[in-house]
Amino acid sequence: MNGILGTAVLTGMSSLVGYFMPELSYSFACYKCGRKGYPRPLKIPGLRWKGFSLIFTTGVTGLSCFLLPFDQAIFTVFICYIAAFGIFVDRLIRIIANEMLWVILAAGITYRIHSDGLGGLFGSAGAVVLVVVIFGLTMLFTYVRKGTAGVGMGDVKLAMVIGITVGFPGVFYFLTGMACVIGFYCLAGMKYGFLVRDSTFPMCGHIMAGFLIALLWPYISTTIL
Repeated sequence: MNGILGTAVLTGMSSLVGYFMPELSYSFACYKCGRKGYPRPLKIPGLRWKGFSLIFTTGVTGLSCFLLPFDQAIFTVFICYIAAFGIFVDRLIRIIANEMLWVILAAGITYRIHSDGLGGLFGSAGAVVLVVVIFGLTMLFTYVRKGTAGVGMGDVKLAMVIGITVGFPGVFYFLTGMACVIGFYCLAGMKYGFLVRDSTFPMCGHIMAGFLIALLWPYISTTIL
């Protein structure tokens, strides 16, 4: 993305969005709980959440502006905002909201057609099949071992929507990136004691990290190599 002024403006906007995103996520979580008759979330976003969100959105925005063409940078920054929103909602009430999935689906189909034309949707269909197979096998393996699927349907639906968005070969970057992030998180959790062998954890962050890796990695690898 060219233009120092444009980069500065977009990065500054991302800092503001990142700072206020935890509060927006909390309000949405309260709305979802109210609709279902559940108590409001006990966790209230504080400075730690705001700091993480600000650094996350600003960092991804800066990297996108440096590496990507303008249109792809704008899309990646938008996905970064959605990722921050989804991560906080998932940590608050352990759901991946259908409203978020519809937004990503609409943006993802538009992005795929813009990038590869209508023919790109054939790659999206194949990517969805691969995602369903991988997640299905994972759920089967976990069920055989533990008697539970281990992966929520919200996680599966999110991965399918991402498959539609990134198509081929992006789905391989997505799955590999997601697996690496989950593996690193589990190893760190076991080492530092915040995870045990049978721990469960919200996966929106790991899935969305794989999504962003799929969008950025082709340009990162080109720059490095």
